[in-house]
Amino acid sequence: MASSDQPTETGDVLPLHARTVEAARECLELGNSLIPEINLLASRLEKTHRPSTLAGLITWVRGLQKDQRSLQRLVDDELGSATELPETQLKAIANKIQANVIDVKHAHLKWSILKRCHSFQALNQTFLSSTKESRREVVSSQESISGREKQLLHRTLKEQSRVEVDVVERGSEWIDIKSISLDRLARQMTDSGWGWGDHELGDVLDEEDWGEVPLAKQIKRLVEAAKRNRHEYRIPRVRVVLPRIQTDANNDVAVFIDQLRNIDSQVEVIINDSQSDFLTSEPPQLETAIENLAGDELAGLTPVLNMDHTILIDLISDITHYNLEPQPWQASTTQAQIKEENRHPDGLMAPTLYPLLRGRKLICTKEAAEHFHEVLSTVGTNTERQRGHLLVPRDPETLALSPSDIHAKFSSLSVRPPPADLQIPVTILPDPTDFQAAVKEGRLPEVALDVARCGGFKSSKLSIYMHGWAEGITTITSNKEIRGHIRTWVEAHRRTEDDVGPSIYRVDVTRNLLAKAATPPENWPDEGHENGDDGS
Repeated sequence: MASSDQPTETGDVLPLHARTVEAARECLELGNSLIPEINLLASRLEKTHRPSTLAGLITWVRGLQKDQRSLQRLVDDELGSATELPETQLKAIANKIQANVIDVKHAHLKWSILKRCHSFQALNQTFLSSTKESRREVVSSQESISGREKQLLHRTLKEQSRVEVDVVERGSEWIDIKSISLDRLARQMTDSGWGWGDHELGDVLDEEDWGEVPLAKQIKRLVEAAKRNRHEYRIPRVRVVLPRIQTDANNDVAVFIDQLRNIDSQVEVIINDSQSDFLTSEPPQLETAIENLAGDELAGLTPVLNMDHTILIDLISDITHYNLEPQPWQASTTQAQIKEENRHPDGLMAPTLYPLLRGRKLICTKEAAEHFHEVLSTVGTNTERQRGHLLVPRDPETLALSPSDIHAKFSSLSVRPPPADLQIPVTILPDPTDFQAAVKEGRLPEVALDVARCGGFKSSKLSIYMHGWAEGITTITSNKEIRGHIRTWVEAHRRTEDDVGPSIYRVDVTRNLLAKAATPPENWPDEGHENGDDGS
């Protein structure tokens, strides 16, 4: 029989059990408070119809919810009878819970940091710090390895060049949170040959003195990735957050961090340690933080908007302005657009477009207006043509009308009339766009010539983007590809680091003209059909 002063198995296990249960419950409580707050941001962003911005948040929340469910099962199923569990099994459970605790605390820290930011764009977005060409050069230099080994090397180089950041400030700032501790950083510096006590704050050191420290390598990759992935033709600012490091606690660490801040003259690198104003100041109240993160997507729009012909089409389409039902003879894209409108009580195209346009002067180039009317004369229902002639007037009768009369007539052709401050008609510029003259006069950079050559645009499309570019006004379009193409051409042919391309705002929704799809084709079986009030 065991003596009374010897510890029993129950006496050994229960303290560990109690600590494990307490850790699990704290973790569950933290996660359960975190998830609703993130969901509030997701709900707010959903109203802005920005699916690409939402994707990362939804994935993050689902991951947290999955972890919470797993943790709850551990508490309910395995910790309910702790005295019956062997100590080894209980320790294994404790290790699982500790991993959950670390993940949830990191998520809480990340959310706390995000709440200090504005205009959220993406979570955990991946960028590459190297190009395919640079990786191929490295692989090609390895002549002694086989083809299969070269493929593996290229894949490894690509993986090594990946950086993952949170993107805020409408895309102009990247955030990377590094959880490295002061002790670990000091060990890294020692292992990389740092000369302790040899430097003073303000010294500019050779990169060979600090460049091999792993943290320095990570930030160099961030900087290279930022240079290769510009936002609106400018290099994003890089913010590195070090919540476990107090820079002024050690002079050598302060000197090292100072080198990182000045790692590249082309890139602004902000490093926030645990004592920085960024981290020591309280984040705003949740409601304010959510609004800050949602941002104002219209903030970058200019008072004058240059209208691409796709937006002109969107503004006159029957699909935008009437409650329709999809019909079997219609093209799949037309049916899909009608169904998309019907999923929203007030439609989708009009509520998306009107806030962008209202209160701003709307213009289009002479060439764009001509192309618009060419399309309208070929296709379009009667009501689409009526709207088109009111929106971009050319005939003397319409031109004689006052803006208020045009607005009233346009509104009568819609179940979703435009607001009173949507300034129609669109003003047509009187003169053709001469972009080559604009280059000579310095109103356009020389890279505009390369963009024109690469694009092979028709005169109407060329005039639209060159005019907006030359005048420094936003061109608004629902073309899904043009903005990306122009950015690629500008980056490929830029003459200077200061070259900036046109400001283009892409609307994620677009609409076809209903055109001939309003009625069934000739010889279509007459089985009765309803297409709503299409006005044609």
